[in-house]
Amino acid sequence: MNLGQIEDGFFVSPQLMPEHLGDLAAQGVKTIINNRPDGERGFYPADAKMAELAAGHGMGYHFIPVNLMGLTIEPIKAFENVLRQASGPIVAYCASGQRSTMIWALASATRKTVDEIITACAAQGHDLSQMRPMLMQMARAA
Repeated sequence: MNLGQIEDGFFVSPQLMPEHLGDLAAQGVKTIINNRPDGERGFYPADAKMAELAAGHGMGYHFIPVNLMGLTIEPIKAFENVLRQASGPIVAYCASGQRSTMIWALASATRKTVDEIITACAAQGHDLSQMRPMLMQMARAA
């Protein structure tokens, strides 16, 4: 499991598997966000299974599937609500961690500067510099 800390109390990860949830709970993680839609290519556990396992480890779980080809404001707002209301530490995951990082960036544009967002993501190996115009638009819309 490869966690990347984007900000205090928030981490992104590539695909989590059932055996990872116990380790995350032992590390104090309180909330899991799954950004990977069921039925996407590859082998991975379904949302319902991960929700059940997270609950069994005493963690909150949120399914916010994201398809970047048809991204709308709803998953961004849902993600923002989880960041604001859920107990941390929080781990968001998808296939590679990139999608979760991008949604975090868009959801954080109302509370962080664009440069802070791009720098935080770059520190974990996610180059979001191409998203600068979109992040600026999100910040202005707040």
